[in-house]
Amino acid sequence: MKSGKLIWTFNTIPKPVSSATTRGKTSRGRPTANTGVWTQITVDEEAGLAYLPVESPTSDFYGGHRPGNNLYGESLVAVDLKTGQRKWHFQIVHHPIWDYDLSSAPILLDINVGGKPVKAVALPSKESFLYVFDRITGQAGVPIDERAVPQSDVPGEKTSRRSRSRPNRRRTRGSRSASTI
Repeated sequence: MKSGKLIWTFNTIPKPVSSATTRGKTSRGRPTANTGVWTQITVDEEAGLAYLPVESPTSDFYGGHRPGNNLYGESLVAVDLKTGQRKWHFQIVHHPIWDYDLSSAPILLDINVGGKPVKAVALPSKESFLYVFDRITGQAGVPIDERAVPQSDVPGEKTSRRSRSRPNRRRTRGSRSASTI
């Protein structure tokens, strides 16, 4: 591309913005929101895919104003390079409230799984986990468990009932940090 013309946009907050995705109001009554990609995007030209490591939705430590799992928040999203259409995504944390932004660029690598070569994408996390996926299908390289977790007792907050990350932690009143159960 040499013109600088916009080719596509991927909305990390699905459009149209509904009450389920509105992140609050400014002093002028307009919706406020943020679920961006603030680290490097990785491109696989051969596969025709870009890998977007999406951060936590606003506010990083409280989600009472954004009910649900917050689609694409703290997710690795693979999009088509030519169209910007989502090919697959994997949400690392449902309804993020821990500021576990995906802070590293996804890494492209070739691995061997069960004697077969796999073109993979690996995503390091702030918690020192390494999530590995098939670059094309998004299938996890190893099983990633999801467990029932305790619910928050913070007024107005409704956390996800299930979590893939740090299942032994929960939000407690009067604290911005996690407590071990």
